[in-house]
Amino acid sequence: MFKYQLRPEIRKQLKDPDGFEKGLNAVFLGLTVCMAGVALMLILYFNKPEHVLHPTWILLLGFAIAGYGEYKKFRCK
Repeated sequence: MFKYQLRPEIRKQLKDPDGFEKGLNAVFLGLTVCMAGVALMLILYFNKPEHVLHPTWILLLGFAIAGYGEYKKFRCK
């Protein structure tokens, strides 16, 4: 979904620049999933307030994806 490329001077400083890019892509994907969950919660807040916490699993999934991306970035530095 996302495709980010690092500048050449930053790529030279990293141990595994391709893995770092994949980790960066995973972080942004996870944050996008989290924001989609928040938007769904906002919609539910006005339509069905008693069901507002049901999409919490979407937030947890997004944070898990972002955490995996951060771990991958850390390993590739």
